[in-house]
Amino acid sequence: MQPKQILGYSHENRPIELQSFKACDEKLKVLFLGAVHGDEVESHWLLEEAMRQWSADFPRNYPGYKIGVTALVCSPFNPDGYFAKKRTNGRGVDLNRNLPSQDWTAEIKNPRYPPGPTAGSENETKVLLSLLEQFKPDGILSVHSFSQYQVNSNGPSLEWAKKLAKVCGYPVTEDIGYPTPGSLGTYAGKELNIPTITLEIERGLLKEKVLSLHLPVLEEALCHLSKMGSKKP
Repeated sequence: MQPKQILGYSHENRPIELQSFKACDEKLKVLFLGAVHGDEVESHWLLEEAMRQWSADFPRNYPGYKIGVTALVCSPFNPDGYFAKKRTNGRGVDLNRNLPSQDWTAEIKNPRYPPGPTAGSENETKVLLSLLEQFKPDGILSVHSFSQYQVNSNGPSLEWAKKLAKVCGYPVTEDIGYPTPGSLGTYAGKELNIPTITLEIERGLLKEKVLSLHLPVLEEALCHLSKMGSKKP
C-alpha cells in the first residue's frame, strides 16, 4: 500500500484523497470512485471497507489474478456532499453531470441534477480530470446507490459488467433509463473509450449486506481485468 495522496481540495477545502494498492508486477490500473453523490453512503461504506482489507492483504492470493493489478481508490470523491449528507457538492452542483462530455449542457432539465455553470467547472471535476490524465486507468468502477440497482456499462466494458453481475445478481444495463449529460460513463466510457462501470448498489441496504454482497464484486473487478491484461504483450 502506498501513502495516501492528496489530489486536490473540494470547494469547502476538504482534501480529496487517493489510496493506491500496488502489486509488485503492476501492469494494469483500476480506478474505484465512491461517494460521487454525497448522500449515497452505501458507496463509501463499500470502498472504505475495501481499503481497510486491502491495506492488510493486497494483492490477494486468488487463483483469478493472472498479472499484477493496482487498485486506485478515491472515496469520498465528494467530501463536502458526504459531510453534509447531500447529493451535490459544496456549490450545489451534481458532479456526475459536470464532466466535459460532448453532450454536456448548462440547462437544468431536472432540479435534482444541476450541471454547474460550465463543463468541468468544479474543483472536484478538475481533480478527476487530472487523475485520469496522470494515471490513465485501464478500467473505472464508480460506485453509487439507486433504487433501481444495476451494473451499468459504458465504453468497452460489457463483458466486464456481465462478470460482476454474476457475483451480485444485478441486471446489466447499457442505458440507465434517463439522459445523463456530463456523466462519467459518457465522458470516460463512451468518449475516452475507457471501460467504465457504474455499480448501482440497492439503496437502503444495511451496511452488513452492502459489504457481504459487494466486496466480492470489487474482487471480481480486479480479477477480470487482470485476466484481460494478461493477454497483452
